[in-house]
Amino acid sequence: MRALPAEELLRLWDEYRDASPHTRALALAAAADEDTGSVPPAERPIGRVTALLLRLREALAGPRMAATVGCPACRGTVEFQATTEALLALEDKIVDAPPPLAHGGHEVTWRCLTYRDLRAVAEHPEAADPDRGALLLLERCLLGLRHQERTLDPAAVALPDAVREALTEAMSAADPLADVLIDLTCPDCAHAFTADFDVAAFVWAELDSRGRQLLLDVDTLARSYGWSEAEVLALSERRRASYLRIVTGELP
Repeated sequence: MRALPAEELLRLWDEYRDASPHTRALALAAAADEDTGSVPPAERPIGRVTALLLRLREALAGPRMAATVGCPACRGTVEFQATTEALLALEDKIVDAPPPLAHGGHEVTWRCLTYRDLRAVAEHPEAADPDRGALLLLERCLLGLRHQERTLDPAAVALPDAVREALTEAMSAADPLADVLIDLTCPDCAHAFTADFDVAAFVWAELDSRGRQLLLDVDTLARSYGWSEAEVLALSERRRASYLRIVTGELP
């Protein structure tokens, strides 16, 4: 995808810096989405949105991503790296229209989770309980239910635990980018654990840093040359950096 122009990047930062994480993720995905005539990002499988965010990140800063996470055993800091290429390879495994699940005499018709589901459940009063929140998400994805040749209302029937577990596994397999997990080993205590890599939060943090830096660049060049914000942002990143080096004396 194309790199975001400085003006667009600053607009996104200014408009969504106080928004919820889900709203931010969808805004960035929409900015990266070149297929504007298709299904809105909020209604696609979560992994499709994650893929858009990964492409945006690659356009902003390249394919290599470095992050840190706390070790759950010793609370030390564990560094890890990932690449957009490796993660985007999982996009081919996303199943937009998964087949029904047959398990334990039940046949469940379902769909993948979307950001619309995440936002709806986040606003639910019972979502503070992680187990209840997970169940609410699962229930939103049920489209139909049959048991022993009888059609049942999925909203009125509690699925057996074994069927719920099988459905959860099927959902993870159908959308491997919905929840990006990284296997790590702490260098301090050798504890092995799995970390959740929040791609949306990672990309927003980088855009937030760039937005703040752009404001500083505009302030510096406006003071030095009397240019307007639009004139500063219209400069290419390389040209803007050269002017900043002149102002700071790094470029004679």
